Amino acid sequence: IDSRVLKALSVMQIDTLTEVQHKSIPHALKGKDVVAGAKTGSGKTLAFLVPAVNRLLTSRPLTKADPRAIILAPTRELAKQVFLQAKKLTATQSMQVALIVGGENYNDQVKVLRKNPDIIVATAGRLADHIDGKSFFLNGIELLILDEADRMLDMGFINDIKKILARLPKERQNLMFSATFSPEIQKLAKSLLNNPVEVSVTPLNTATELVEQQLYIVDKTRKTELLKALILKENWYQALVFSRTKHGANKI
Repeated sequence: IDSRVLKALSVMQIDTLTEVQHKSIPHALKGKDVVAGAKTGSGKTLAFLVPAVNRLLTSRPLTKADPRAIILAPTRELAKQVFLQAKKLTATQSMQVALIVGGENYNDQVKVLRKNPDIIVATAGRLADHIDGKSFFLNGIELLILDEADRMLDMGFINDIKKILARLPKERQNLMFSATFSPEIQKLAKSLLNNPVEVSVTPLNTATELVEQQLYIVDKTRKTELLKALILKENWYQALVFSRTKHGANKI
């Protein structure tokens, strides 16, 4: 890792690698594509930010004045967290980081993008809008990072992701992080990544050992009745109930 990145990590009081960082950073530093299974709280943000910033500091840009890296996150909140970490990691460098998310002024974002920031941290929907609006050019993108890819697919961003992928240079490095490896995620990884190194920190598609699970087989018409009975019997003062539809939630 470049000394400038190490110095920034020292300022951030980070001197020990987490498991996902230990397993993925060496491969990413070599320019390889990486697909990593890692849950929130595992240190995955720095697992992709360290090699990303390291690459941008130590390699020559593909073009003179285009953004070089795109980081996609499923929500505004997660994108902002990644953005703040990226700002800390690049605080002493001349590297510019931009946050492009929904719910913020579109025209202000256009002005930011036209200054060609080195790193763009974005939500897929808003970035796809800017690509349609030709707010910036993608010719210089050499690194694409998908954070919590499974959540992005769950939230219906696949078409926006495909739109972004279609405009990116074919020769680039890709890093993908996901808490689960569903068939949809495997399909996306196959279409997106080039001979990737697979990194797994926790058993994929399994629940944490801290959760006790029970399954009840019940007629559809009696599910709410069962729920009521369980709440009374178990004295559940706090409960989170998921419903497939808004109508169903209202009914429950």
